[in-house]
Amino acid sequence: MNIGGDTSTQLYISSEVRFYTVEDLKNLLGWSKDTVLKLFNDPKFPSSDFGRVKVVEAHALIDYFSKKHMKARDRYWQ
Repeated sequence: MNIGGDTSTQLYISSEVRFYTVEDLKNLLGWSKDTVLKLFNDPKFPSSDFGRVKVVEAHALIDYFSKKHMKARDRYWQ
């Protein structure tokens, strides 16, 4: 779907809402559990807590990883 006729901006809408847990990302990314937990605790990462379970919505995860993040410039990762 184009917004306002601008072909460079597209909005993709999905009726499916999918959440990933720490364990899911550990398996998807091949990272250690400690690294994934650190990611989930990063204030810039779009995670939520459902009780004791940390989750991230799939579209928010894609949006997060579509932007460049540099450890050297982020105080949280130092």
